[in-house]
Amino acid sequence: MAAKNGFVRAMIYDQNLYIISKTGGIYSREYAILHAIYRSIISAPERLPNIEFAFNVDDVVGDPAPIWALARRAEDKHLWLMPDFGFFSWPETKVGSWNEVQSKIISDEETALYDWTSKVQKLFWRGATLGLSIRERLVAVTEQQTTWADVKTLTWRDPDSMANDLKTMPEHCQYKYLMHTEGVSYSGRLKYLQSCRSVIIAHSLEWIQHHHHLMHHSGPQQNYVLVQRDLEDLHVKVLQLQENDEEARRIADSNVKTFRERYLTQSAETCYWRKLIHGWASVSHEPRFHDEKNGTKVWRGLPIESFFLERKMEWDPY
Repeated sequence: MAAKNGFVRAMIYDQNLYIISKTGGIYSREYAILHAIYRSIISAPERLPNIEFAFNVDDVVGDPAPIWALARRAEDKHLWLMPDFGFFSWPETKVGSWNEVQSKIISDEETALYDWTSKVQKLFWRGATLGLSIRERLVAVTEQQTTWADVKTLTWRDPDSMANDLKTMPEHCQYKYLMHTEGVSYSGRLKYLQSCRSVIIAHSLEWIQHHHHLMHHSGPQQNYVLVQRDLEDLHVKVLQLQENDEEARRIADSNVKTFRERYLTQSAETCYWRKLIHGWASVSHEPRFHDEKNGTKVWRGLPIESFFLERKMEWDPY
């Protein structure tokens, strides 16, 4: 398997996590994933199987072999989906830990400013377009449409843009309608939007995350609104929501019930990790714990506790 940036090979053996190798890194992503896996192991009520596995935290995983990934397309049958790093924490963007984001949102929505009747009745989006056609299309479609849209691009590290346009994830919840667009592949924004008691509006998605099968755009379980990928019907869909506030509220309530209160909780995420571990074990080999070097048995992996503290595989004793 070709080495990639943000690539980690590891194993679980006798209820312990070991790092076998690590290639490159993408901010704190791989550490967040490892912390989440470690948490699922030490809190497991059952004995987890011994497995050897690999994961990549890049937005797009090009490896042809089976590997754990943040997202995949329908045709990427070899990729196994794992929860993304933001379910632990995303400090670089100052989003914070998953518990922090959800706690602040729940607390804010108990105030008058974030109550459903006080929420701004407009479509909201902030983000960098990154030269992506779908995001540039969103900006073009909503340009000067101030009666129903509040859409602006962000320029990271630009003081004016950060001071005037940036909104924290809890502040997104001030709006009744929240737009979700894909990014380089998937976008980690969705899970945060799904924590708001707001209506998520999303175009047809090409990239799948581990919880996307729970999204319903019609019927009694509807928890988001689907629009065309070219966004031609976006204005019409927002207008329908504005004219049918009780229906909009029903969709927003369903969104909270499905995601914030059930499937995007920390306990649900931890449960998913254990299901992933059991599923992987059912189709993979039993890992070997030792290698032999010069006639001596040596451990193949570094215990995760030491790796967390040193953030490297080898170091000299002082």
